[in-house]
Amino acid sequence: MSAQLDDSTDRRAFLRRTATGLGAAATIALASDSAAAQSEPDYGGWFDGVSNYEGTYDYTGQSEVTVAVGSEANGGYYGFGPAAIRVDPGTTVVWEWTGEGNSHNVVAEDGSFESDLYSAPGETFEHTFQSEGTYKYYCDPHRSLGMLGAVVVGGSGGLDSSQVEQPLLEAGGEGGSGGSGGESGGGSGDESGGSGTPISFENATFVALLALGLLSPIFFGIFLLLQEGDAAGPPADAE
Repeated sequence: MSAQLDDSTDRRAFLRRTATGLGAAATIALASDSAAAQSEPDYGGWFDGVSNYEGTYDYTGQSEVTVAVGSEANGGYYGFGPAAIRVDPGTTVVWEWTGEGNSHNVVAEDGSFESDLYSAPGETFEHTFQSEGTYKYYCDPHRSLGMLGAVVVGGSGGLDSSQVEQPLLEAGGEGGSGGSGGESGGGSGDESGGSGTPISFENATFVALLALGLLSPIFFGIFLLLQEGDAAGPPADAE
């Protein structure tokens, strides 16, 4: 009788552990599904046909995020890069112009923000998002080409933002308009190799030695010809 009770108790314990495990697995699965659903918002077809839309990049935890204006997309430089981002409430988004694709602006679909039209590289426009929600925006001159973007404020999840490359901003974002000339090659010529760069004594010596090295075979050949002429003696007419 005792053995039967022990077997029954073991079976009930096993069933309880199995049920607990299945419940935990179901909870994890539901949480994963919820996170996946949250990571990619429903934009209602906003990005249909937008060539550079890959998903929503997660920039949560950052106080400031830069988005390129004039990224290569939609048959030219008619894109925002990245097209869709997720940020925390209170984050400032800075749109920086690449100087490509003619003039662009940034216009919120709901009218909450709007920039001027810019075309020069390095121009910026910023807006701080305080309230949670999804904010769609576009470039007015190139909206029909697919120059669309979105900022999702609040929540978490999305594509890894560390994988985003901004080659145009890295090449000309800092002082890209060439105003100060400090890093744009428009300075006084001290580091740019311009006409005002002095030639050092070491450089002049190197050039002179290089020239002599190249010309020495010619001089040596002339010397041999002269020596052969002297060995042959004076011409017969000189006697």
